[in-house]
Amino acid sequence: MSPTHFSVKSLSGKIFNTVLVFTIAVILAFSAIITVLFYFSYEREAEASLAEQARDAATYLNETPSDENVPALLAQFAGQVRYTLIASDGDVLFDSASDEGEAENHGNRPEVKEALADGHGSVFRYSETLKTDTLYSAVKLDDGSVIRLAETRHSLVAFAATMIGPLAVALAVVVLSVFVLSRLLTRRIMKPIDALNFTEPLENEIYEEMDPLLERIDEQQRMLKQQTREIARAETMRRDFSSNVSHEMKTPLQVISGYAELMKNGLVDPEDNRKFAGLIYEEAQAMRSLINDVLILSRLDEAAVGDRDQAIDLYAVAQSVANRLVSFSDAEGVSVVIEGESACIAGTDTLVEEMLYNLIENGIRYNHEGGNVTVRVGNDGAGPIVRVSDTGVGIPEEMHDKVFERFFRVDKSRSKETGGTGLGLAIVKHAVMYHGGSIEVKSKLGEGTSFILRFPEMDGGARGRSAATGR
Repeated sequence: MSPTHFSVKSLSGKIFNTVLVFTIAVILAFSAIITVLFYFSYEREAEASLAEQARDAATYLNETPSDENVPALLAQFAGQVRYTLIASDGDVLFDSASDEGEAENHGNRPEVKEALADGHGSVFRYSETLKTDTLYSAVKLDDGSVIRLAETRHSLVAFAATMIGPLAVALAVVVLSVFVLSRLLTRRIMKPIDALNFTEPLENEIYEEMDPLLERIDEQQRMLKQQTREIARAETMRRDFSSNVSHEMKTPLQVISGYAELMKNGLVDPEDNRKFAGLIYEEAQAMRSLINDVLILSRLDEAAVGDRDQAIDLYAVAQSVANRLVSFSDAEGVSVVIEGESACIAGTDTLVEEMLYNLIENGIRYNHEGGNVTVRVGNDGAGPIVRVSDTGVGIPEEMHDKVFERFFRVDKSRSKETGGTGLGLAIVKHAVMYHGGSIEVKSKLGEGTSFILRFPEMDGGARGRSAATGR
């Protein structure tokens, strides 16, 4: 079972249980409310009916001679309702449910007091005589006595108890109906969800409320696909890089191994030993440069090149690099000029030096005798900017983007002759990006090349450190 199917099935069960429990809870609450309302409505009707009977009895007694009151009561009002005739002083003259001779004075009863004062009184209370909840209704007669009717009533709990049987049957029927309807409703709700196509989330026709979720899923899928492509691309680049490194190292190793073997076997004339040793040294230096460049790129890929919060003056670094390359530029007959002003960035000093070193060295390496390399440092308002321009061979326009690829060479034969590793501009690009900057190349074949490096403005904290260190 797929995780998606399992989660949808689980959701279906939760919806069904929620609907069922909620519906049953509502039915129970509704039943309780209806029972209470029905009880009080029924009691109000009973109270009104008893009051009407009391008035009818009073009318009848008022029209009957006083000496015939008791016999008339006995003859006309026997039944479920209790009748009590009370004198104005509270003495019980007649009680249909007990011996009036044993009855205590009723003058203090609320319904009697209310009837004597207002002509009519009603009250609901617990009867100590009958030991039940009783409804009383009393009416004052013309002769000053009071006729009181009493009727035993169920309490709310007792009334509810009488309703348990019918309610249980009705509730069982309703619960069964709700169970079936909940199942049908849940299936209807879940049908579009069960049919969801998560491969193409936005192609689903479903409730509008789920659109944001599907859009989010689609966005995440696109991000995952992009990440997968980037990982695949990175893996391809890693394999290509490893292959290129192996290939680049194979040539100098073969040369070193070959010349060393000749010298070991004594196959080299003594006067040629110096020449062969020089060739071995040059190839070893080429391997050393290649290994250094590979290590720098590896650290850049892993973002492990050191503290990038150092305050670095690009102008001072450019002058330092130019001084280090004086012997090389003199040997090539190329002049190097540093122009501009101080411009600071937050970064890693060794990486910034490597970046400018590669650009200036390339400007010298791919130049012609009598040419020049100009490095201009300054600020353009958006942040520090460095422009490294040369009067060399230039780069064809269609190769401007490719020159930053690892081991890419515009002129492979010339690169081999000049000793380039093919990693210099790749290091430059990664170093610039590591410092949050951008690099742009402007060049035409035979008209020289310019590399423009732009960096973000240095924050206040780095400025403070720069001032403190005097850089």
